[in-house]
Amino acid sequence: MEKIKNPKVLRVVISTNRIEYLTKTFESCNKIDYSGLDMHHLLIDDWPKDRNDKEFTKFILDYGFDEVILNKENKGIASQWDKIFEIGKEYDYVFMHEDDVLINEPFVLNHLIILLQRDAHLSQIQLKREKWYDHEEEVKSKDNDWVFGDFRYERHNATPHFWGMMSIWPSSVCNYKITEETGYRLGENIIGWYMLAKHGKETGLLKTAKGLAMVEHIGEYTRGKRIMEGEPGWIEGIHDKLGDDDYYSKSNSKKYNKNLSK
Repeated sequence: MEKIKNPKVLRVVISTNRIEYLTKTFESCNKIDYSGLDMHHLLIDDWPKDRNDKEFTKFILDYGFDEVILNKENKGIASQWDKIFEIGKEYDYVFMHEDDVLINEPFVLNHLIILLQRDAHLSQIQLKREKWYDHEEEVKSKDNDWVFGDFRYERHNATPHFWGMMSIWPSSVCNYKITEETGYRLGENIIGWYMLAKHGKETGLLKTAKGLAMVEHIGEYTRGKRIMEGEPGWIEGIHDKLGDDDYYSKSNSKKYNKNLSK
């Protein structure tokens, strides 16, 4: 991959108007060093219910963002991916993250770009989060980890997904006709499968020098459409309800009760 001087990077945050998580996420993102990069900071919010557009926009801009897109209806995660791929084509790299993630270890974003440039096997770099679901293993150093500078990373068969939690990838990914070629809307599973099947590339999971998680997921509840009917993973009675209310992130079939979670 060709080295670019002062790469143009689109930072895009996908949000569902969860101010309590956004505040913590933005404060934590002060640990990111953007030096040497031409950054554009964008936030797309997909939860118009109970959102005060004027106050929300001011809140985001006060944190140094350049642009805010407010969806007038809950369009769902596939539409978020569509928009990111559309805008991302105008940049060299896309740095995407969600609105409920904390950074455990400070890092220089340009270092991750250098890793992408040096390791052509990687489709993207995802900062590995802590164990979230019961079936997952604890994050730790592994004998087959690859080492780059102050990081370790899992390179082969680390995950089938093209993550959006906190990841960076070259904008060339945005030019692939994934929906046209697969027949499915964009999503972490579809993009991940496509990049491996068509181009032999995989997501690299970045860890600290000690092999620990780089980020922490704090989103106890989720909201908004995620998978559309007929798409892989669709579950009747679950995914058709997420656009109406808040649900526990680890159990999408159970409505979130904030009082019981304190």
